[in-house]
Amino acid sequence: MINKAAVVGAGLMGSGIARHMASQGVQVTLVDTNEEQLARAARVNDNPDLQYTTDMATINAVDYVIEAVFENLDVKRLVLSQISSAVSPDCLIATNTSSLLIGDLEEAVTGPNRFVGVHYNNPADMNPVVEVIPGGQTETRHTDAILKWLRSTEKLAVKCKDTPCFILNRQSLPYINEASRCLNIATPGEIDSVVRNRLGIGLGPFAVMNLVGLPVMATASCNLEVLGTGYHAAPELQERSGLDTPDWDIEDVGDISKDKTSAIVKRLRGAMIFPGKDILAQGLCSRDDLHLICKEALGYDKSSPELLEMFKPAVTAELLEIYLSHQ
Repeated sequence: MINKAAVVGAGLMGSGIARHMASQGVQVTLVDTNEEQLARAARVNDNPDLQYTTDMATINAVDYVIEAVFENLDVKRLVLSQISSAVSPDCLIATNTSSLLIGDLEEAVTGPNRFVGVHYNNPADMNPVVEVIPGGQTETRHTDAILKWLRSTEKLAVKCKDTPCFILNRQSLPYINEASRCLNIATPGEIDSVVRNRLGIGLGPFAVMNLVGLPVMATASCNLEVLGTGYHAAPELQERSGLDTPDWDIEDVGDISKDKTSAIVKRLRGAMIFPGKDILAQGLCSRDDLHLICKEALGYDKSSPELLEMFKPAVTAELLEIYLSHQ
């Protein structure tokens, strides 16, 4: 279905998306107005199917284009409008947004029936889960075509409703923010250690924040706040993300007290089951797709559906009460 494609935005995500498509034999043009960013992308992408340009006009003959610029509504709308003017009427147009509503972006696209959200996870070429989000005007055949193509590339493509932060970030950000709030009782190294050794998650939340980028996490967290109680952004993350070098310092730790470990475990378990319970109650995606996201994209030892099925109602209620008490 996709033979020639373009990715607009040569940052971390755009470069990874281009790398994924090129690895599948697709001829990909990576577009960015920043020549330094293009040069950085070229240094890490050694593939003859990848081309680089600052000229949007060169993508006029592609089958599919995905916008992957910074997570800002006005910027994305401007770029999507430019893409619409550059490509043919038959070209499928996608946005790689992690937290903006597709309905808020589709008005910038000429022919919004061909527009769909395609949310890759970082690192885009390695992380298996991709969320596909149709807008209010997206034709089903286009959504199905993108899902089919992604699955043909061994991506675990899941369809979800157009809701704030979709499913993956709606599930993961409360946990990330609660980890940040846990700094009132522990250090980043202690929290990551508890997560690895007691929750069975291979990468701690502070390591995840450093990997993805604190400004990205902070912006998405603010976008999620529209959902209300249980989805508040942690001040600690917001403040840290504004530093010139925001990465957390994750120190090596030794033994951690039982009381501190227990408090961290309970608070983070509550942060994991709260959004899962909400997602399932609203039917935003299937139980199996939520399980897949938790296991394959987020690396949870137990998915939020599994935790909800495993815990007795009284335990679930206690964990949720503890979690919400720190909002």
